[in-house]
Amino acid sequence: MRMPKCCLLTVPLALLVAADPAWITKQIQQWDEEDAKQVLTNSPWVKYAKPALLPELTEDQRREGGQMGGGKGTGLQGVGGGGVFAPAQNPEPRKVKGSGYADALMVRWESAFPVRVAEVKAKEIGAPDWDGEFYAIAVYDVPGLKGSNNELNILKRAAILKREGKKDIKPERVEVLERPNGLAMVVYLFPRSDEITKDDKRIRFTAQIARLYLERDFDTSEMQFQGKLQL
Repeated sequence: MRMPKCCLLTVPLALLVAADPAWITKQIQQWDEEDAKQVLTNSPWVKYAKPALLPELTEDQRREGGQMGGGKGTGLQGVGGGGVFAPAQNPEPRKVKGSGYADALMVRWESAFPVRVAEVKAKEIGAPDWDGEFYAIAVYDVPGLKGSNNELNILKRAAILKREGKKDIKPERVEVLERPNGLAMVVYLFPRSDEITKDDKRIRFTAQIARLYLERDFDTSEMQFQGKLQL
């Protein structure tokens, strides 16, 4: 039996609608735990960055940077540091048993409203607190950090948000939070006084964490929720 042409036209459309993510197809009150986890792991507010492993500093370079002593910097267990990720594309990180990724660090725009709601609905433990006057961006599952004052100052100096044709935004504060898996979350708090708008189009987050360098692009045209830019 031949299917009518009108039916043939509606089938691809139905499949397309079914494939749309929850933050597009559902009201926020209708999100279930799986919808929330999708927002937290695979949405425009979440990127995965494979860090580059930078050369180890000499003793003189450590002194110049305020790092006295013979510390070796961030440990690299669980992080693939062998190369630079492709800045314009999401890599396909190799998932490991349990939490986290073997070859990439998750970078999440924590202050975005959909992310904050999703953390509550997913019952995520250890989500960072933040002050509404900041854009909060977190890098997850970083090894080897202690959160000392000297370490925080170095992290603060080594991160920026870049926009084409505008001055860079520097973090006002950085926090290191311990995670249940024994790794750390680094939270960068950028002042909202330097407003980011949808006209900025692409926002590039760059950071150096000890010997790990990472950068990731966020597209403001995708970071829309119910018709508004959510950062």
